[in-house]
Amino acid sequence: MSHRFFPAALLLLLGISLAACSGPRTGRIQGSGEVVYEDPTAVETVTTRWGSTDLQSTAETLTQSLLASPWIARASAPPKIRLRSVKNYTDEHIDTKGITDRIRVLLLRSGQVRFLADNANLDAIFEERDLTEAATRRQENQPLLDTDYIITGSVRSIRKRTRDIADVYYQITLELTDPQSSEIVWSDYKELRKVTTKPRIGW
Repeated sequence: MSHRFFPAALLLLLGISLAACSGPRTGRIQGSGEVVYEDPTAVETVTTRWGSTDLQSTAETLTQSLLASPWIARASAPPKIRLRSVKNYTDEHIDTKGITDRIRVLLLRSGQVRFLADNANLDAIFEERDLTEAATRRQENQPLLDTDYIITGSVRSIRKRTRDIADVYYQITLELTDPQSSEIVWSDYKELRKVTTKPRIGW
């Protein structure tokens, strides 16, 4: 009798274990490490290198400054703007398109400007229009070239370090230019400084 009991008990325990492992469906996929969601707008000070807080504060400050300029705020109609790339003159990799993408979204949300496609998207637009009888040569494509202003910019940094302190200064500058007259009608900059002290181990 006892010999029959052990296999049955073993199968019962195995079934319970499998059921426990499968568990209820929670809609979440987890790995072996610990991953949690945090506030994406929280201040990030992991290192002195360019980070999410720098991008967010830069885009917000310069967008508000541009919208307050008379060329935008007092325009009789929302001007058409083309956003060029922001040049990176720092000694680190900075995804400057992240800056321009965020500025574009903030400006469009304001409803005070209209955007024309930038260089990165023009090829796709022309290709799409070529599918309809070489449409890029039609008169209706003139609005593609009818730009009121272009936005250009740059990111520069000064990095200094002693035995105990690392100091990084960033300056992000934007300019609004009339492409017909080449007149710079607006310009502003955002400054950032990040300082860190030497850790107990390494640097």
